[in-house]
Amino acid sequence: MIAFKATTLLMLAAVTAGAPSGGGWEPENHSHSEHSRPYHYTVVKQIGVPIPHPVAVSVPQYVKVPIPQPYPVHVTVEQPIHVPVYKVVPQIVEKPVPYTVEKPVPYEVEKPYPVEVEKKVEVPIPKPYPVHVPVYKHIYHHKGKY
Repeated sequence: MIAFKATTLLMLAAVTAGAPSGGGWEPENHSHSEHSRPYHYTVVKQIGVPIPHPVAVSVPQYVKVPIPQPYPVHVTVEQPIHVPVYKVVPQIVEKPVPYTVEKPVPYEVEKPYPVEVEKKVEVPIPKPYPVHVPVYKHIYHHKGKY
């Protein structure tokens, strides 16, 4: 028990004897007080937002093309099949040069002669026709003095 008391006293002496270090130490003539004030901050409410589905990516679809295989037929086909090859050979063609040929005519060709044609066309001339104009005798057709 004496050892326990001695250890406790040594511990207290070590704590009190140590110089205060750090920014928490203040001289005896100053007073320190802690104040607390409320801080307001917005509370964000979580709303269930649907997560969009992944975008469909087109995957190339390969079309299987069958390889042609020999097909059994009733007619015998000779193998290999001979295919005629036609080769175009250019040929020089001489074009005939045109020339005039004089042929004697057995009969005389009459030359055209001038013909005078007198045309007499009657042009209708419109003639005046009588138009009825009423003349009223009880109306005086003259100017007045005034």
